[in-house]
Amino acid sequence: MDASLAIMSDRTAEKSFDLRLPAPGFASSALACGQPLVVSAGPVPGSVRVEHHGVQLAAGYLSGPAANLLTFDTISPAVSAEDIVNAVSEAILACNPQLTCFEIQLADDDLARRLLESGAIERSGDRLIVRPESFFQQARSWLGSAPKSYPEVPILTNGVLHPQRPPKPAGRVYSRFIPWLGTQLGFHVADIEADLPHFHRWMNDPRVAAIWEDSGDLAYHRDFIAGRLADPRTLPLIGTFGGVPFGYFELYWAKEDRIGPHYEADGYDRGWHVAIGEDDYRGKAFVSAWLPSLMHYMFLADPRTRRIVGEPIHHHAQQIRNLDRSGFAKVKHIQFPHKKALLVMLLRERFFVDRLLSPDLTGLSEEDGQPVLGSLVRGA
Repeated sequence: MDASLAIMSDRTAEKSFDLRLPAPGFASSALACGQPLVVSAGPVPGSVRVEHHGVQLAAGYLSGPAANLLTFDTISPAVSAEDIVNAVSEAILACNPQLTCFEIQLADDDLARRLLESGAIERSGDRLIVRPESFFQQARSWLGSAPKSYPEVPILTNGVLHPQRPPKPAGRVYSRFIPWLGTQLGFHVADIEADLPHFHRWMNDPRVAAIWEDSGDLAYHRDFIAGRLADPRTLPLIGTFGGVPFGYFELYWAKEDRIGPHYEADGYDRGWHVAIGEDDYRGKAFVSAWLPSLMHYMFLADPRTRRIVGEPIHHHAQQIRNLDRSGFAKVKHIQFPHKKALLVMLLRERFFVDRLLSPDLTGLSEEDGQPVLGSLVRGA
């Protein structure tokens, strides 16, 4: 169920539609991946409020005779005003991806300047607007901070010239509230002690073992994780829904990976492998949450990453369908010693301009029969 805020359409002042928000609130991770800011409908139709630890920090409304116009009545100095504006923007765009943009009015010129400099808002004539293709590249809201570009120093590894890779992060690297599931999705760097028990169980699951072929004892899997953590080329992540681990995600830099020689790999192309270990987290609603979120993380982690590649085994029809729906182009088949794979590729421009962070969830609906929050229906 969701609460609705009546606003004017950006196409015509005579027509309107309901801007939907979850009834319990949208938990934005704008506070550096700490306790979220909760954005919910206010007591008056058309109003919106922002709370942190149950304390109201901001209030505003959406209105306007000619455009979707977001105006704040109050913004508390207790929390960064940028975080508050970004939290409200995220809630609006994530729950209502049919909006191509909305206008924002800010009384604080310095706040407007900071948001303009970051790209969170843009100037269009005398208007300030928020566009999803720009806003969703604001790394701070999901990574907790703006990533710094590591110095580009060429090094040679096994005869391959590639950029020197940065030190591995630790702990949580990405967090995003999923409106259609009503819970937080997170990725954290695998921790050998904390994540070994479920990783060991997943890798010995027959369904996972059939693809990964990495079943074994605890010692083998401890060495597996330790090896990935030590390898500059790879980053092992654990995915969680509501804090519950559900899958393993292995990111790699494509240039020095086995896939690199099979196409003209750029120094910042990135690829990934996945093992979903918990059956309760399979299905369209879940894959539509973690798959675009993982792509989002890779594009945000380094702004120089222009392409994401994958190498699913050529006969894994379901995985290839999921990738196709998520914007990956089928490039060609490649032959590895252990498998015949399909090279797939996702462009940064395609991901953000086509708003692929918002999946097409046709076929899923809320209890009241409305389409699920966050679904962006697309044509064939």
